[in-house]
Amino acid sequence: MIFSRLLDQWVRSMSKFVWAVGLFLVACVTPLHAQQGDQLTSPKVEAKAIFGGATFGEDLGHTLVGGAVRVYVTKRLSIEPEYLYMRRSEDDQDHVGQINVAYDFTDPTKRLVAYVIGGGGVLYNRGRVFRNDFVTGAPSVREIEFTTWTASAGVGAKIFFTERLFVSPELRLGREPTARATINVGYVFGRH
Repeated sequence: MIFSRLLDQWVRSMSKFVWAVGLFLVACVTPLHAQQGDQLTSPKVEAKAIFGGATFGEDLGHTLVGGAVRVYVTKRLSIEPEYLYMRRSEDDQDHVGQINVAYDFTDPTKRLVAYVIGGGGVLYNRGRVFRNDFVTGAPSVREIEFTTWTASAGVGAKIFFTERLFVSPELRLGREPTARATINVGYVFGRH
C-alpha cells in the first residue's frame, strides 16, 4: 500500500505539533489581541489546514488531515473546495474531495465569526478485509476499493488571533463520514 505506519506516526506527530504551535500562538498573540481593535476588513481568500477525526457508521473512527481554500463571493457567502485524507489503519483509508458553500452568520470583520457550512463530493476508499471461510475456516484477505458520494453540513467558528491568523473548530454530520469534528488552522491571504 502507498501509506504505512510511518504515515500514522507522522500524522500523530503533526497533530501534536499543531496543538503545540496553536497553544504557543494563543499565548503570544493574546496580548496583541487585547491591544488591537475588534474590527477587521472583510476576507477575500482563506487557506486552512484541517486536523481531526471522523466516524463512519457505528465505530469506524478515522484520523483526518486535509486542506481547504475558501473564496468569498459576497461579504458573507463563500465557496470552499477541500481535500481530506482519512485513515483508520493501513487496511482502511479514504480520500475525499468536496465542494462546500459557507455562510457567515456573524459579521466577518469581527474577531469571532460563526458560520454554517455544507457541501458534497466524492469519497474513494481502499482497504483490505480479513475473514475466515465459512465452510473451511481458512483465513482469507480480500482487497476492496470503491468510490461513492459524500455530503455533510455543520457549524463552525473562526477565532482570529491576528488580522490574518485564525483557528476554527468545526462539527459536521452527513454521509460518508457520518460525523466529523475538526480543528482548522487558517490564514487570510486577501482582505477587502
